[in-house]
Amino acid sequence: MTSQASEDGRALALAVVFGLLSVPWTFGFELVPGLPLWPAFVASASVFAAGGGADGFARSLTNNALGAGYAAATLLVVAWAGAGIGGLSLAVGAFMFLASLHALVDALSFTPAVFLGYASLFGVDAGIYGLVWAGLAGTLTAALAAMAIGAGLGWLAETLADRLAALTTPGRRT
Repeated sequence: MTSQASEDGRALALAVVFGLLSVPWTFGFELVPGLPLWPAFVASASVFAAGGGADGFARSLTNNALGAGYAAATLLVVAWAGAGIGGLSLAVGAFMFLASLHALVDALSFTPAVFLGYASLFGVDAGIYGLVWAGLAGTLTAALAAMAIGAGLGWLAETLADRLAALTTPGRRT
């Protein structure tokens, strides 16, 4: 059995698991008013991009959450300062500088997840989502909850896909 066949088997298993898991996943999110679906998909993909497994889950979710926090802080600073587009631009630049420094800290070294979390919070805010609280606190809660659920579902999908691939690919064990 070639490693390419093994990789193909895993890719097929991931496709099956994500296809099946996305149905109840989407339905479940629609049952919770104010909880956006798409940041969960972003966080799920982030887990894989961070290398998967427990380490990928931890690095992805930590950085997604910090990115969302940086975006919330950006909105707070701009609102507090009464700044327009110039102030927003400076705040974004400062927080993206900070986000990029994550590469220097091993536990935070998956920098793209910070940017994904940052962008997700802005998208949730623009979409007027909110969970539990009104305003920015509700927006941040909705984004963080969706990303945490998505990261967990990504890890679950990876685990299930590995088991499925082991059943369908001769000689493969997980």
